[in-house]
Amino acid sequence: MPKILQLLHWLLFDSVVLFATVVTIMFWSSIYRSSDYTSAELRWSTASVHALNLVCVLVDMLVGAMMLSPHWSHSLTLAIIGMLYLALAYINEAVNGWFTYDFLNYRKHKAVIAPTIIGMFVGFLFLYYVLYGIQLLLERVLPPTFDAWTPLRGSDEEDEVNQMVSIKSIR
Repeated sequence: MPKILQLLHWLLFDSVVLFATVVTIMFWSSIYRSSDYTSAELRWSTASVHALNLVCVLVDMLVGAMMLSPHWSHSLTLAIIGMLYLALAYINEAVNGWFTYDFLNYRKHKAVIAPTIIGMFVGFLFLYYVLYGIQLLLERVLPPTFDAWTPLRGSDEEDEVNQMVSIKSIR
């Protein structure tokens, strides 16, 4: 596989893991207000979208073969992408006249908007390595039992090797 496709695959996995976790944390800590969700159906759909999102990510981290990269460039790239997404919220306000997220409204929250944005940047970096640590812990507690690079018993590769060995032993 070409190197660029490997990097894009890694970026996709890293971004899904990090941003799904960030969305879940931000929604339940800053955005969710129980008074806004009066019906059981609305509460259920909100929980399904914003809580099961994190569950799916954790299952993927548990059973998937991908690992977050410990290299600083991966985490920094994702933090920059996260900041570009926040910039998009301000572009939306300039074009449409409303903020995607109320906590980014600089008219209401003048004193805390800069620390919030800086904190989110640092939070992206910190959370990335927390998730990496969780993956290392999961790998230690539940070590993988399958290695994709070794042939399975009874596989075609193993049969070819066995046939070569048996042919050499006959000669």
